[in-house]
Amino acid sequence: MAKESSVPGFTQTRLIMVLGALATATMLANLETSIIATALPKIVGDFNSFESFAWVGTSYIVTSAIATPLLGKLSDIYGRRRIFQITMFIFLVGSFLCGAAGSMGQLIAARAFQGLGGGGIQALSFAVIGDIIPPRDRGRYMGYFTLAFVGSAILGPLVGGFIIDHYEWKWIFWINVPFILIVGTVTHFALKLPFKRKEAKLDYAGAALLSFTIATLMIGLEEGRKGWTETNVLLLFASAAVGLFAFIQVEKRASEPMIPLHLFSNKVVFRAAMLGMIAGTIVYGSGSFLALYFQDALFVSPTESGLRSLPQMVGVTAATFGVGRLISKTGRYKPFPIIGSTLATMGLIAMAQIDGTTRYIFLVVPMILMGFGAASIFTSTSIASQNGVEYHDLGVATATVMFFRSLGGSFGLAIFGTLLNSTIRSEIPARVPNIAPEDASTLIRSPEMIQRLPAIPRQAVIDSIALGTSRIFWCCAALMALAVVLAWLLPEIPLKQRAGLSDALEDKAPAH
Repeated sequence: MAKESSVPGFTQTRLIMVLGALATATMLANLETSIIATALPKIVGDFNSFESFAWVGTSYIVTSAIATPLLGKLSDIYGRRRIFQITMFIFLVGSFLCGAAGSMGQLIAARAFQGLGGGGIQALSFAVIGDIIPPRDRGRYMGYFTLAFVGSAILGPLVGGFIIDHYEWKWIFWINVPFILIVGTVTHFALKLPFKRKEAKLDYAGAALLSFTIATLMIGLEEGRKGWTETNVLLLFASAAVGLFAFIQVEKRASEPMIPLHLFSNKVVFRAAMLGMIAGTIVYGSGSFLALYFQDALFVSPTESGLRSLPQMVGVTAATFGVGRLISKTGRYKPFPIIGSTLATMGLIAMAQIDGTTRYIFLVVPMILMGFGAASIFTSTSIASQNGVEYHDLGVATATVMFFRSLGGSFGLAIFGTLLNSTIRSEIPARVPNIAPEDASTLIRSPEMIQRLPAIPRQAVIDSIALGTSRIFWCCAALMALAVVLAWLLPEIPLKQRAGLSDALEDKAPAH
């Protein structure tokens, strides 16, 4: 006879299968935000498109951010499993198209499509945890998902580096395919949740306005590298502001809003979302550019570049298992984002001292602190936000927090990419005679090509990339200092002893 688990309606084997499949899906979706980091110098060299560097990552995270609240809401209306299967299919097709891309434009477009599935996977995986695990016990399980979520962001450069060193870059996308098929099969047969179909009108206007607002804002941030007062940049920012205003007005009147505005009057959800956005900015933003620094300024291989990021994983592992278990044991979540954000701020300030001659040993402890801080915030805010809402809002609340996490990553990649490009456009012409700012990026292709440059332009590239990376970490440190304040202001509500699934089962709804 199968052994019953602590989750109603789940045997121990079935629970392990479902949680394993969801954690794998979360890892795959989030891996796509970071695995590209060590591959980009090679891809940029193949396509000769350095100035589009940030958009390969940004396009994925932007559409992921857009899809997160939409698919979270759809799962509340049509059921978690059905929407999860759809997102897996989108992610599968997107992964294939990315590997088949023949130009930088095609790759960016394919990444945008892939991100639609990736955003849904991450939001729905965390929502299912909220469905079946009581908040008081959730810390233990959420730790595994945070490990998959943050760990994949850190391990991605290592996996990507290994693939680039031994295979063609397209395999960083095609490696997803067998795992997606396994996860889809497991969740189809094992993930059966009580569900009552809701008669609701989808907020198409809100979805369109949110997409428009994010897209114009991200394009404006990217175009800002050419000058923040350029007419097209100002028009894009103005369009984003108008789109945001219109989105808020539509959401006030919508019967089933994309992002229910009442969630923002919930101080726990609002502050958890803001903390997640800051942590997302740090994890996604700094990670990509650190890998670029290792390869294009220090000339290490893609695999070694990934290995050099591993100290962050030490911090992530310590936080996910330690913080999750402490939350379950103590029933408290507030101390951990305070501790994590404080330590991360210290680490980021140390990382900001980076230059072209910094010895790697001096970066190890700061990277551990960065990983510990981000994982502490992600674990504690996921639990806090789910505990702070009623079951009928759990899916959209989880998706909203995930949305701001992805939005932070979008901001980080776009703003930091612009900051790096601006540094290169100003510093290289100042160090290399007879090169115009708009031509500065042509010196930066593959690491091998940079090494073959004459001494003066080669050193100019190294110094410019190192300076740009330092500026990025100073920005990250300032943001994380703000997170310390937000963590102190995060309200603490006693963790519930009962999962939403228990209430749903009592309603005797059919499985779906």
